[in-house]
Amino acid sequence: MKHRRVTLDQVAKAAGVSRATVSLVVRKSPLVAGHTRDKVEQVMADLDYVRDIGAARLRNNSSRTIGVVVPNLVNPFFTEFLSGAEQVLGQGDRVVLLANSHDDTHLQSQILQRFRGHGVDGLILCPAAGTDPALMTRVRDWGLPVVQSMREVGEDLTDYAGGDYIDGMRLAVRHLVERGHRRIAFLSVRARTSARAERLRGFDLALAETGATEAGITETDLTWEASVCAAGAVLAGRPTAILCFNDVLAAGLMVGLRRLGVTPGRDVAVVGLDDLEMAQMVWPPLTSVAMHPVRIGASAARLLTRRLADADAPVLRECVAPELRVRDSSGCEKV
Repeated sequence: MKHRRVTLDQVAKAAGVSRATVSLVVRKSPLVAGHTRDKVEQVMADLDYVRDIGAARLRNNSSRTIGVVVPNLVNPFFTEFLSGAEQVLGQGDRVVLLANSHDDTHLQSQILQRFRGHGVDGLILCPAAGTDPALMTRVRDWGLPVVQSMREVGEDLTDYAGGDYIDGMRLAVRHLVERGHRRIAFLSVRARTSARAERLRGFDLALAETGATEAGITETDLTWEASVCAAGAVLAGRPTAILCFNDVLAAGLMVGLRRLGVTPGRDVAVVGLDDLEMAQMVWPPLTSVAMHPVRIGASAARLLTRRLADADAPVLRECVAPELRVRDSSGCEKV
């Protein structure tokens, strides 16, 4: 048996307020006094009231949905990023539609077309490796506001939210040099993206600033298993310290090192980038540079909300500053 939807009028009658007041509460208007808001929200919960988004969409020509596209879900970074975005978008009564491009530009194109079909109001995109910058122009021509995040194609084509990967790499290298390390290797990913380019640039700058020596750059796929297998290639350059593209690669690398009889934190220092929860769960606990994915996600959502309110606003870039988190994996010193 189909139950009839509870209406605004029924909520208003039960709460002893006007229908207009209930409508303001539903739309999270600041015009409603706190005690009245609490009372109305309690009545809505008791009556199991659900807002009719379809009707609101027809009235406002808005789906109240935002499309978010990430390149993979292997890295927990994107889970935290999504959490930050949802916190901000939820305040505007918007719902996130999440899609994984698997770093495939063809699949990414299909996802964007599906999002258009669902009538999303805007898009937060971490572009797949190899994305043509012309895609950003096409998206704008569709009338779809877009913010790029973590990765960027083109220059100042859209708003952008990310982390300062260059400074993050410099923080890591300086830390290792302060521990006495001079031969530092970098375990990178193969995918050619702006995030990879910025990390490599930061690595080069930090080596030049500190006088440390590059002990090899090894590329691998962004999977835990691939980084385990990369340990031998990384050690071929005889580094005393290894800097990793992110915490996923660092965690896998440390397993691979132990399989080769090399103890992370004692025989060789290991540093990651991101400072995800796993950094404190691996052994030894991983020194990592915090890139604050929750803050980046929130920044991307705020930029998109701004763009939705003003399509002609000037393009903005927001980069969250990194912070070094020192743990046991970089504990060994070379003197």
